[in-house]
Amino acid sequence: MGREWQHGSRSIAVGCLATLAVVAAAALCGCGNGTTVGGQSNAGNSSPAPAPSQHMTPASSASPTARPPTTTPDASLTQRTNAARARAALKAFDRAFYVTPGPLAYWAVDTTGGQATFYRQAEMIEMVEDAYESSGDPAYKRMIVALQRGIVAYFGRSWLLRPYNDDIMWMVIASLRAYELTGDGQYLRMAQHNFDATYARSWSSDLGGGLWWTIYRAEKNVTTNAPAAIAACKLAAALHDSSYLTKARLLYKWVRTHLYDAQTGAVYDSLRPTGSGVAYRNRKVGLTYNQGSFIGAADLLYQATGRQSYDSDALHTLEFTRASLTHRGILPGEAGGPDSNGGGFKGIFCRWAVKFTRDNHISSFDGWFQQNADAAWSHRDARGLMGTKWRAPTSSGLLYAWDCSSAVVLLQVLCAR
Repeated sequence: MGREWQHGSRSIAVGCLATLAVVAAAALCGCGNGTTVGGQSNAGNSSPAPAPSQHMTPASSASPTARPPTTTPDASLTQRTNAARARAALKAFDRAFYVTPGPLAYWAVDTTGGQATFYRQAEMIEMVEDAYESSGDPAYKRMIVALQRGIVAYFGRSWLLRPYNDDIMWMVIASLRAYELTGDGQYLRMAQHNFDATYARSWSSDLGGGLWWTIYRAEKNVTTNAPAAIAACKLAAALHDSSYLTKARLLYKWVRTHLYDAQTGAVYDSLRPTGSGVAYRNRKVGLTYNQGSFIGAADLLYQATGRQSYDSDALHTLEFTRASLTHRGILPGEAGGPDSNGGGFKGIFCRWAVKFTRDNHISSFDGWFQQNADAAWSHRDARGLMGTKWRAPTSSGLLYAWDCSSAVVLLQVLCAR
């Protein structure tokens, strides 16, 4: 994933699919404006106040005094509203960017067509996986299968000719989630093959361990190692093979040792060797996907091991993101456009951040997540598309699928309970 910073590094409600009647009822209760955009329901923009945090450890080690948050009538209404929004947002996104030549499918580059790049295909497949995981709607399962056919048709089953190791790890995660959601073993086999080969070619003891970003071995970073840790956790669970959990712990340890600030919770970007043999650390922290993939890796390791430090790390980074990477509570725009990778970064953050809070029954971030969802929803255009800048109206002109995916991801994952 070539990123524009520096030199270039580069997801609906459970058991409640809201109908238009529900949205209309919500509007009558004063919780929506009842209008429509692009033929889709415009659920309301109200946001509940954050509930007190209810933070639990996994079931094996839960405190007897810990309790899950109580679902209030207002919370239930918010869930229904979010579910209606989530369906409308993904439907609008599909109209604009979903291409189906025969039995396979892929995502377009922008509203004029084209084909999105490999790793962006992976992340937008995850967006549909988020929707299916939240709603159980079989239409989304069919989309996952079609999109996976597209990956095989256009990129093959082995992705090792690609120089970017992070790109491969993003697609490995998308394939593993496809296996988890469909039970089709071909996705697991494809993921395992590509993970194993990429790990073998990119792990080294240089810079204290970890995976190289590319085959050119010029940098080690979060965007390769944290997604690889996520993938390794999922492989360990799918294959019942503890060696993958060992790999996940090593990958996470490398990131935490070299690119995590234990005082602030910030996750920095990368390490590069210098001519003098001393590592240079890129301290840029304004990349939400680094925070999100670190949180995701910590969460999965916590669920797998019960080790409290993983949970504490994830919570610290989530608190840092809310306090330091937002403007009046809203996540940053992060550069979008044809050659920019930043447009979809918030989707990666939201996917893993919301999952962490759901996994651990933490409700104190709900209001903040809702604030961001409300902001993005209120600034959609007439087509129902939401751009990368959630504090400003979305352009009515040319839009890029990757830029528009982050808000859709947030709406899907907010509906998971």
